[in-house]
Amino acid sequence: MDNFSTLQSMPAEDKFKLGKKWFWMGIAISFFSAIAGLLYGIVLALEKNYQKEGLIIISVAIIWGIIVFFVIAPILINLIKG
Repeated sequence: MDNFSTLQSMPAEDKFKLGKKWFWMGIAISFFSAIAGLLYGIVLALEKNYQKEGLIIISVAIIWGIIVFFVIAPILINLIKG
């Protein structure tokens, strides 16, 4: 019973720090791969405590995917064609 009360008395700051670390890792994953960021964001959005972070990561992954598909990819294709 004593262990349970210790877990409940954990300050909210520790939980936020953990969420912040996973949030920024999700943003980094989104920039490396939009599909992986989208999947990671969906997993976080399904968690009760991380729904906002998951939605932000999903939106970053979608926006980054659109930028890569419509802006960066055509520029790279033109550079390759010469």
